[in-house]
Parts: sequence; structure tokens; C-alpha cells
Amino acid sequence: MDRREFLTRAMKKRTAIQQNRKRMFAGLNPYAGSWTINEVTHLLKRTMFGAKKADVDYFLTLSPGAAVDELLNNVTVPSPPVRDYGLIEDEFGVMHDDLGVAQGQTWVNDPNTASDPGVRGTINALRVQSLKKWWSGLIINQSRGIQEKMVLFWHHHFSIQESEVENSQMLYRHHNLLRSNALGNFKTLVKEVTIDPAMLIHLNGYLNSRQAPDENYARELQELFTVGIGPDSLYTEDDVIAAARVLTGWRITNNPLGSYFDTNAHDTGAKGFSSFYNNATIAGSTNEDQELDALVNMITDTDEAARFICRKLYKWFVYYEIDEAAETDVIIPMAEILKSNNYEVKPALEVLFKSEHFFDTVNQACYIKTPFDMIVGTLREFNTPFPAYTDYTTGYPLFFSLYQRAAEMQMELFQPPDVSGWPSYYQEPMHYELWVNSNSLPRRADFTNALVDDAVIDVRAFAGYSSNPADPNQLIIDVTALLLRYPLSVNSRNYVKSRFLLNNTTDDTVWTNAWNSNNNTVINNSLRDMFKFLMNLPEFHLC
Repeated sequence: MDRREFLTRAMKKRTAIQQNRKRMFAGLNPYAGSWTINEVTHLLKRTMFGAKKADVDYFLTLSPGAAVDELLNNVTVPSPPVRDYGLIEDEFGVMHDDLGVAQGQTWVNDPNTASDPGVRGTINALRVQSLKKWWSGLIINQSRGIQEKMVLFWHHHFSIQESEVENSQMLYRHHNLLRSNALGNFKTLVKEVTIDPAMLIHLNGYLNSRQAPDENYARELQELFTVGIGPDSLYTEDDVIAAARVLTGWRITNNPLGSYFDTNAHDTGAKGFSSFYNNATIAGSTNEDQELDALVNMITDTDEAARFICRKLYKWFVYYEIDEAAETDVIIPMAEILKSNNYEVKPALEVLFKSEHFFDTVNQACYIKTPFDMIVGTLREFNTPFPAYTDYTTGYPLFFSLYQRAAEMQMELFQPPDVSGWPSYYQEPMHYELWVNSNSLPRRADFTNALVDDAVIDVRAFAGYSSNPADPNQLIIDVTALLLRYPLSVNSRNYVKSRFLLNNTTDDTVWTNAWNSNNNTVINNSLRDMFKFLMNLPEFHLC
């Protein structure tokens, strides 16, 4: 089955229903509708990776507003990644140790000064691997909060690539910067990312000098990070040049890792900007913060900067496309909240997630799961046990397999395709359909089939979540309510029941008798085949 046929099967019925449904909830008024497993699962799958039964049950006991508050305020500060590798063999067969860091200790503050360049490069590569394992471990072990999805969002927004940076310390520092500010102040984050060593490397900021201004970062700062390229983003080429002059002189120090302001390389002349920025002038200065603060404040004073970041958050959490009604009734008022709160991100997210618009049925089950949503979400929903993220002996190898699986399906941590992040969030007209193609679709099927065949997931325990697993009708209703965001039709449920639970008959007692008599062979074989089938349905890939 090709990508378009696969997507069409899931989306055709939904589109037909949407065409006959009026938009009930236009804007950001507080949601006051029903609070059932459907609404809770929608909220959790959008703000976390998957919706575990225990989490669904827990949030059902809260009000919608209290549920959102908990998701936004449950923030943890993890310990950093550690060395999980042993001795390193050089090209002559000689074994070397990483003398700066013992196994189980963190390497993030060690500059890795091994004398042999080959050994130094190998140590760096092994540290990058441990960083990927660590982050994947945090994602699979996430708490009941939005933190991990927000860290990934900022990684998409302020995209850097391992292949460009090639420095484990810089990659960790950049990641930690995003994590520390994931639900904080956007203006602060923009400023700190601008002078972050990884970004200075990635977009050539460390080469920017008054003698030869480099416009690379100044261009992406405006085009990709703050005001975008929409019809109302009217900054000019001269604004790019002026911003580049503001940012001249920032350099990198390696031990300790950081950045500093070289006044000799900085252009201290006045920088004038266009009418888009109210013809602002930024006075030259040798103070390392003064011009940078002025630049960030000037950019974020525009209405378009607030609207741009709200559009990106909307596309990440709600839907990939923004129509005129969503722009007017959601984006603009959400941006006003962001701006009136001095660009604190949490208040804007709070009003979005508590809104009628977010819970509107047309905004449910409307996009394809990302690879991490599919991989980690599935494992979490089946309550698959994993070691703690700090377990570098048993846990790190397992976490690395999650990283590799997602990378194979086009979502590689520390290596988004380019500085724009993942194209599923901006590439028209395909958007989310890009996650599914002739390469990734078979990998998704192989992954879920292997989870069942290798008994990685406990399908019988999942069936036990049903209020009455002996009743084949209730069993299918309950497990699909947890597993699928788009409900199966009555005909589809009857097909699944007959084929997998009733041995191709219409007699419900076939399953009821097997379950009540604890016929393990029938129960386990039937459930394995049924769950493999369900997870290969197009509906399984909708979120």
C-alpha cells in the first residue's frame, strides 16, 4: 500500500464527517464540555508521548483546567548524561582510556583534551551517543507533564545539527539551554540561543566581525526564529544587514565552554532599521548585553513576532494548517496574551490548552503521529517497563534503540533535516503526510509487529484494561478507545471481533468461554493477532 492510499483510508471517512460538521468552538473561550476518556486522551497524546491508562484515569479525576495546570507545571531537572563506554582502541590496536571521566560520571564539563586526535574524536563521538541515549531515556521515562514535548519543539524551532557542530559538550549545552527554558521566557531563550556556542558554530556567528559581517544567523533569526516570512513580516534585506552588525564580535571559548564578546571584532557604529521595526536605531556599544538586548526587544515589540511563535506552537500541538478563522480567533488573541506577559510562554499555552478550540472535535485525530509519538507512545501506552534514565548499563542500550528507530523513521535527534527543523510542520501541501512514505511505513509496521511477536508489550494486560474483557464487544470498544484516536465503525468492530476473537463466527460465547476458562492458548494467540492488526490500521497512526 502506498502512502496516499494508506492516508486516504483513514482520512476519507473523517473528512466526510467534518464536511457535515459546523465548527462548534471558534476561539479561546474556556472549554466547558464533556470530560471523558476521549477528551483526556486527546489532551495527553498532544502534550505527552502517548496516553497511559494510569495517566488517563488520573487526569479523569481532575477538571480540564486542573489537568492543564498539572501538565504545564510538572517540570523536573534531570541529572546530565554520563560516560557509558569503555576503553577506546586506536588505529594501531592500542587501547586508551578517557582519563577525564570515569564510567558512570558525567562528561558534560570535561573538555576532552586527549592528545591523539583520533582518540579525541572517538571519545567525542561516544559522548554524543551517550547524549542521544540519555535524551531518549528522558522521553520514555517522562513524568506527567508537557516538558519533553516542549524540549523537542524547541529543538525543532532552534534547529541545530550534530553534523555541523560536531562537539558533544556544545550539543549538551544547547540541549540544556532549551530544556531549562522550555516553559519560560521566549525573549530570554532567543537571546541565550543567539550566543550559544552550538548556534554560533551552526550558523557561523563566531565568524561575524566588523571587518566582514556574516549575515547567516541574522537572517535566520528573523526568517525562522522570530518573525517568519509571512505576508505581514515586512523586514528588509537592510534589516538583516543591520542585525548582523549588531551581532558582530561574539566568540567561543572551549575551556570552560562558553561564549564571550570581543569588542575589537564588534561594529560599534549605530544600526538603523526599517519601518517594520518603527525605524528604530540601535546605538553602538562595547557592553556585551546592550545591543543584543535592544535587538531582541526591537524584534519582539512587533505584533508579528508574537503571532509567528504562536503559529508554530499551534502547528506543533493542534494542527498543521491555520485557516482564516483560526488566525483571527486563536492566533491573534493568543499572541496578545504572549506579548502582554512579556513573552512568557506558559500563559499562552495555558489559554490554548484550556480553550474550546483545542478540544473541538475537528482538531482531534487530525494528524499523523510523529515517529516518537508512534514509538514511545506505543510503549508507554502498553506500560512497557524501562530502566530509569540514569541507568547507563542496562538503560542506555535500550534507549539508543528508541533513538535509532525514530531516526530510521525520519526523526533523528540532534539532526533535523535543516535549520528549518522537520518539514512536516511547514512543508506545504503535504505537511504531516511526510511522516509516512514507502520507507517509513514498513518500518512502522515492522516495529509494532515485533513488539507483539517478541512479547515486548503485554497484550493480555492491555486487554485487562477493559471494563469487561470477557465480552468481545466491550473489549474492542475499550481497547480501541485507548489505542486509537479515531473510532472504528460498527462494521469494523464486528469484523475485528469475528476474525480475531470468534474464530470467524458470529458467536460471542466463543471468546467469552475462552476468557472465563482462562484458555491461555486461545486468548494469547487471538490477542496477539488482533493487536497486530489494530496497530497496522491507518487509524492507529492518527493523533
